[in-house]
Amino acid sequence: MTAAWKRGARGSATVVLLCVLAASCSAGPQGPPRPSNRQMVSAVSKAGGLSVTLRSTPAVAAAGATFSLTLDLRNLSGKTLTFDLPSSQEYEFLAFERGGEEVWRWSEGVLFAQARTKVLLAPGENVVYKVAWNAADVPEGLYTVQGYFLGLPGTAPAVTVEIGGN
Repeated sequence: MTAAWKRGARGSATVVLLCVLAASCSAGPQGPPRPSNRQMVSAVSKAGGLSVTLRSTPAVAAAGATFSLTLDLRNLSGKTLTFDLPSSQEYEFLAFERGGEEVWRWSEGVLFAQARTKVLLAPGENVVYKVAWNAADVPEGLYTVQGYFLGLPGTAPAVTVEIGGN
């Protein structure tokens, strides 16, 4: 091989590498991906012996629609799990716009008994929490919805829903 060919090959490799790096970089945050299934979207997180599943039906809806949100907890451990909560509120659902600003909180304006609450789940047992999010006051766009059980505050599966994606 000649020295000129080696320099040329090295220069070509550098150009290819720079092109790959430039293509993988973006101008800013990408935001949530569009839902691939219009009827339903779900996400699962596991922690502390529990499987926590969040579902939204539909995943894509016209402006002014209502989303049915379900949080399903299942005890995957071989023992009874006990959770002590500071109030009677056991779960929460939140929706965030693309920039991360909260646009909806299920518990806003809801009063809960200020008494400690104990939640027990036997092995294999599950509990389901369902709420409706009426997104009538929310502009069209992509939103991240989170649901979590207050006994596992760091475990919040999230899904992306789309309003106005017809």
